[in-house]
Amino acid sequence: MADLEWPVPAQPVLGDRDGALARAEYLLYRAAVGFVSHWPRPAQAAFVEVLARTAKALDARHSGAARGYVRQALGSRLDEAGVERTVLAAWKHLIGLTIEDARFNERVLGPELERHFDVELSADARRALDARSGGLFVVPHVGMWEAMPAIGAVLGFRPAYVVSRPPRNLPLSRFAQATREARGYRLIHRHGAIEGLMEVVEKGGWVGLMLDQRARGKTIVAPFFGRPAHCERSIPILVRRLKKPVVFGATYRTARPFHYRTVIDRVLWPEELSRLGPEAIASAINREMERQILVAPEQYFWLHDRYRKAPPLEASGAADPRRD
Repeated sequence: MADLEWPVPAQPVLGDRDGALARAEYLLYRAAVGFVSHWPRPAQAAFVEVLARTAKALDARHSGAARGYVRQALGSRLDEAGVERTVLAAWKHLIGLTIEDARFNERVLGPELERHFDVELSADARRALDARSGGLFVVPHVGMWEAMPAIGAVLGFRPAYVVSRPPRNLPLSRFAQATREARGYRLIHRHGAIEGLMEVVEKGGWVGLMLDQRARGKTIVAPFFGRPAHCERSIPILVRRLKKPVVFGATYRTARPFHYRTVIDRVLWPEELSRLGPEAIASAINREMERQILVAPEQYFWLHDRYRKAPPLEASGAADPRRD
C-alpha cells in the first residue's frame, strides 16, 4: 500500500524497558515461539495443551481473574466444570494464537490474502464503506484479533490505524510494530492518541480500537456483561463530536490453520448516538462487544481483570445491558 495517503505520519510505538535483560528476553521469546511455530500441528496442539494447563495452575492471579470474568459473563450457562474448561480454553487460545501469529505474515500476506478469510459483510457495513467517510472500528480481544486490521484494510477500511499500548520490552515492541505494520496498517500510541485519532477519522481514515479491557485514568462506568466496569471516557465524547460511524468486526479462528471467519456486521450511526450521554454510548458499545465475544467464548481473552476497582452494580445505578 505504498501509494496510500496516510493522514498521520508513521510514529514509533515502543516500550520503555531496554538493556541486556530486555534483549535476552526478546531473543529467547523469538527463538522459542519461532521454533514451536514450525512444528507439525499435532505436536503444537500437545505443546499448547501442556503449557496452558501449567499456566492455569501456576498463574493464580490471571486464572482467578478469568474465573470471575467467566462466571459474570457465562455463569447462567456453565457449571463450575464449564467455568474451568473455559478458563483453560482461554489459556490455550492465547498460547495458540501467539504461535500462529509468528507465521501469519509468512503464510497469509500477499496477493492471495483474501483466500484465507471467509468474510461476512452486512449491508450496514457496506454502506459505511461506500460513504467513504471514515470512522471508528471496534474489535474486542476475541479470535485472531491481530488479523482483523489486515483483512479490514483490504476490504476498504483504509487508511487503517490501530491505537496500541506497546509491550514494555523495547526490542519486542520494535519487532511487534514492524510485524503488525507489514499487514497494511499503522499504529498510534495509546498515550496521546486522541489528536492523531481525530485527524485520521476527519480525513476519511479508520481507527481500530480495542475497548473491552479495563480503562485507566479518567473513566466512566458502564455495564459489561451486566456488571459495572471502568470504560474509556474519551471515546463516547469523541463519537458524538466526530459524527462518524462506529463499525464492529471480529475475526475468528477456524479448524483450518491460517484460515479465518471475519464478521463485520453492526454499525452504530451518528444519528443513533447524537442524543445519548457518554455512559449510554459506552453501554451501547459494550453490548455489541458482548455479542461478538459470545459468538466464540472459547476464543476470548478472559484472563484480564475486567472489573478491578469497579463499583458494585447497585452502587453504580447502571442497568444490565442484557435486559434491554
